[in-house]
Amino acid sequence: MMTSEELQARLSELAAGILVPGAAAAILTGDEVVTAVTGTANKNTGADVVPETLFAAGSITKVFTASLVMTLVDEGLVELDAPVQKYLPDFTLTDPVRSAAVTVRMLLSHTSGMPNSDLLDDPTGPDAVAMFMERLKTVPIMGTPGKQFSYSNSGMVTLGRIVEVITKLSYDEALQQRILRPLGLNATTDAERMILGPTAIGHLADPAAGTAQPAPVFRKYYGNAPAGSTLWLDVAALIGFARMHLDGGRAADGRQVLSENSVTAMRVPQIDNWGGYPYPLWGLGWGAVEVDGRRVVVHGGGNIGMASTLWVIPDRNAAVAVLTNSTSGHGLNAVLAAEILAREFGFVLPAPPSAPQEPVPVDPTPYVGRYTSSQGDLVVFSEEGRLFVAQKPEPGLAEAQKLMAGIAPSELTHMPMTCIDAERSRFLVQMGPEGAPLGFVPMDFLEPDADGRPRLARFTFLAERVD
Repeated sequence: MMTSEELQARLSELAAGILVPGAAAAILTGDEVVTAVTGTANKNTGADVVPETLFAAGSITKVFTASLVMTLVDEGLVELDAPVQKYLPDFTLTDPVRSAAVTVRMLLSHTSGMPNSDLLDDPTGPDAVAMFMERLKTVPIMGTPGKQFSYSNSGMVTLGRIVEVITKLSYDEALQQRILRPLGLNATTDAERMILGPTAIGHLADPAAGTAQPAPVFRKYYGNAPAGSTLWLDVAALIGFARMHLDGGRAADGRQVLSENSVTAMRVPQIDNWGGYPYPLWGLGWGAVEVDGRRVVVHGGGNIGMASTLWVIPDRNAAVAVLTNSTSGHGLNAVLAAEILAREFGFVLPAPPSAPQEPVPVDPTPYVGRYTSSQGDLVVFSEEGRLFVAQKPEPGLAEAQKLMAGIAPSELTHMPMTCIDAERSRFLVQMGPEGAPLGFVPMDFLEPDADGRPRLARFTFLAERVD
């Protein structure tokens, strides 16, 4: 097994090369944990990262939220296949028929059709989640609930509201009482507690300048708490949470926090997210990867100037956790986790989809059109018999994306589409100039109308065709 010295050296090397001021990583194998930290938690103060430094969990919080919901399933208070309106009678988006069809399971597996991001600057307070739900009444659902994968922050917030209504506690209080405290985790959503100990802040990386500067704000978007905006933890807490999922739902003291049935159910793939990289399958809260009959579950996260990842390898009773305080931390997390998974556990991640040398012939006509959502538009057009796509993101998301990723989403035009599977209308999109692609991102056209024209397009978000 990798030693702490080896992990420390590799973590420090990657952090220096990828503009990550500070990071923490840990590997769990059986009962043994190897931990390493490096760098600076806060470039404003120069404080070092120590093992107890709290980092933003980001969207890994979604697995905490899913686990929290499953405790209610264990108690018979929530049914996975019950409609959301059973617990939230006033739940609706702009389409009442589709809204009535959304179930708890769909929220957990990101198949509800609810939008990904609705990152408005909600005020903090115990009613932040309830206020978020009121805003959703003006937002459309995409596609047919239960049929397509579409990663959704708002779906997770809806789960958090179900928790609040059933437990009569705020989401933060329910998370503390049912998950964080029973597991004994050094984790909190309380900013006042954060200032009493070592806590990392986010940093915005600028690769062109070779710098990573402190983010202008510490936390925002409080209504998104169940999706990942407010939870901070140290790397031991992330490993402790993973250990519970490896130990049949038991805490270190033997307390049954989550039933073994629920732990198992959360790992079972509910939908194939074609082209989703690095995890193409989704269970209840967890993403998943299967290679040669072996399955690992995983979730990554991002918050303001921070990035996180957690991989759980059930057949080796193992986990890998990485926390970073930079928008460029996603790169560190991906490289380090892939190396550890291969070296320590013999799990080699599949390569991302790539274009064939010979494009698959396809008639471009049915695909041409504009596809729209609350996150922006996709415009598919044909020039000289070849398909292209332009992405026009919703301008209101620009500020949030800059804080989360370091760059604001921009309008992308003339991205060539290469068909790789005509029968299932699967394409890859070349992002960048011809001959110098920046990478390939999947597009999956779904749900054709009677005339054969696809009704939905999924690129970085799911969008519905408008005539």
